Amino acid sequence: MITFYLFLGILTSIAGALPLGAVNIAVINTTIKEDTKKAFRIALAAGVSEVLLALFALHCSMELTDFFENNRWIQIVIISIFLIIGVYFLARTNKTETVKEIKKNKFGKSKFLTGFSLAFLNPPVIIYWIVAISLTNKHLFELTLYTPLIALFLFFSGIYLGKIGTLYLYSKWGNKMASKSNNSKTKLFKIIGIALIVISVVQGLKFFIV
Repeated sequence: MITFYLFLGILTSIAGALPLGAVNIAVINTTIKEDTKKAFRIALAAGVSEVLLALFALHCSMELTDFFENNRWIQIVIISIFLIIGVYFLARTNKTETVKEIKKNKFGKSKFLTGFSLAFLNPPVIIYWIVAISLTNKHLFELTLYTPLIALFLFFSGIYLGKIGTLYLYSKWGNKMASKSNNSKTKLFKIIGIALIVISVVQGLKFFIV
């Protein structure tokens, strides 16, 4: 029965990680422009952030809800960032190899920090975990800080495995795209740009309507 906590963590984490977001896009982009190993560093760091956010949500779900309601500017900043990055992907042009190498040297050693920050600085993820934990408490079983330590360990281990597993699949998809022609890569960048713009527009509409 206690292993159910592990599977619940995995499934809940996968459900939250499947939608295309900033971390997923970073993994795909890094796989295409660099390699799978560096993309996996992003995934490992994102997994750590996911566990911390879930733990944070478990510890103070009500306080977090009030915080985001009282500081709605945070959501505006996130929406704006998504929109800007989306426009960048749509407007990007072919760079010379020299510029690419400079970028690789500049950012190649910060993949872990990139994955951690993209996953951690993401209010919708915190809200997702607040909702997920609330539904678990309501329909399945009590999940609090007073839950047995081994059960919590398995639950958060499942969250970590689910996150990095999902991002690994995104990396494999990006690797397939990288093996194709440059035209395919350009199409992928356009898809990523459109996806980010759609995400920002939808989140913006939800923000102003609510």
